[in-house]
Amino acid sequence: MSITKSQTEKIGSIFNGNRFIIPTYQRKYSWTDTERKALWQDIEESLNDKMNHFVGTLSFKENKSIGLSTDTVYEIIDGQQRITTIFILLKILIDKLQDENVRNSQLAAFIGSHHNLKLHPLGVDGDFLNQLLFEPETINVDAIDKRSQKYMFSAKKLFTAFSNALTEAEIEERIIFIRDNIEVLVFNVDSQAQAVKMFSIINDRGLPLRILDKTKSILMLYSTLHLKEKLNDTINDSFEKIFDAYDDLLVCRDKLGILGRLEENTIFTHHYYSSRKLFASTWNNRDGADTVFDNLKLKCDELKETPDELKSFIEEYIEDFQKFAISYSNLIKDVASNELYQKTFRYLEFTATLYPLLVRLYMQNKLDDLLPILETIEVRVYKLRGTNPVADMYWLSSHISEYDLAVADIKTHLVNFSEKFVNNHVFRTYLDGPIAGNGAVKHILSEYSNNNNDIETYKEYQVEHVFSRDPNYETTSYAFGDDYDYEKNRLGNLALLEKGLNIGVSNLPPINKVDGYLKSSNQEIRNLAGEIQRGNFDKSNVDIRRNKIIDFCISRFNLD
Repeated sequence: MSITKSQTEKIGSIFNGNRFIIPTYQRKYSWTDTERKALWQDIEESLNDKMNHFVGTLSFKENKSIGLSTDTVYEIIDGQQRITTIFILLKILIDKLQDENVRNSQLAAFIGSHHNLKLHPLGVDGDFLNQLLFEPETINVDAIDKRSQKYMFSAKKLFTAFSNALTEAEIEERIIFIRDNIEVLVFNVDSQAQAVKMFSIINDRGLPLRILDKTKSILMLYSTLHLKEKLNDTINDSFEKIFDAYDDLLVCRDKLGILGRLEENTIFTHHYYSSRKLFASTWNNRDGADTVFDNLKLKCDELKETPDELKSFIEEYIEDFQKFAISYSNLIKDVASNELYQKTFRYLEFTATLYPLLVRLYMQNKLDDLLPILETIEVRVYKLRGTNPVADMYWLSSHISEYDLAVADIKTHLVNFSEKFVNNHVFRTYLDGPIAGNGAVKHILSEYSNNNNDIETYKEYQVEHVFSRDPNYETTSYAFGDDYDYEKNRLGNLALLEKGLNIGVSNLPPINKVDGYLKSSNQEIRNLAGEIQRGNFDKSNVDIRRNKIIDFCISRFNLD
């Protein structure tokens, strides 16, 4: 059954007699349980209210039928997240029908057969969806490494759990409702050019598209309208790689437990912050994602009357963005296996502001040589001082992407940056103060202890106050004055101790903490236990220890 050009259709009429492919350049499946639960709840509420449910707009482009098939084949331009979710839900519900003949007829009408699905994502996701729906028992869950496939698997788990609570009659009721009462507004376009225009119009009316989809859409629009579609394939191919890189990046991020706030806006803006040469007239290091998108649109609009210049700009932009996105993903993958990156990326954790520069250096194979000075900057400027200068760092990330600077020249820029914000004198001053809650302290103490622990052991460590934060003893007996609240948080009174041991020693005086300290895997705190055991351990001891740690930091996190 052919889908009309533009009108409201039922889900049943869309799937019956038609087949759909999701091209590889499309965004991979990314709906989470939040969106899936909302869909399920909408269906339940609409059932109770005896109302149809409208799920939004779908855009298709008709393709030629494959072989002798009588089904019409459509390429999904927009709406694949909803279609894929409803498709998985329908399959789960139909599988629960007891009558084999009814079940098979429903599968034939709306799902298709094994290796011949009515909805087929091109590429590896298509094989996975087929396996998920017809051979789920053969899936090794731990081996799933594609984010889109994890989400598909989660969709099946969620809908299976929900449908297991339903009776046979309730299953039938929901299949009928999805078939006859879920409505979509369909746009069936004749060409990719028309699809791009439609997609852009929908976007401009405020539908909540993600930033990468919007970016691809606007570039496709200018290519279609002003370049006679010359770059459409290039844009599609590049964004397929960008989407895959971003999905891989999220998988690695979750495994490593870093970059907690990373999202599409992050990778999009980080590329922009290190690409000043592409936006010379509008570039600003404080632009947010929406402004960056507007700048991109403005640049294309300025060049639309000169097609050669517009073509060159779009080609340069997407080539650079693709390389940046892939390098971003590969860098985080390397963090998992490269011991050189472990301490800085996972233990210390670089501030997000540094990532445009880190990725650019990684792209140029210069990151390894500059890692020590970058670690020093993170400790001194971003962690210890607690400031977040973006202008200098984004300028430098753009500068090195525009000019092929030698490692020595880049290091000079970085040293000058650190001297500007935290020179040795300022560094010593900060180290000498009450810094117990500072983000650099754990890393400093770990380096001072010369610990080479794995990440799990490192995470188990807590910053311990040798003389307790809330002592159950008289601190004046240990030569402290009225400024104890200040003194207790200085570096000499801080050490690393496992969480369980830290709880055990709690607010005891140092001499009563010795047994707990001796159980630690941290040699430095065991040595401290020996010093305490000798007797007469008081403020003078922690003052001496503070000065030793400060001297160590000046040497360890140096600017030479």
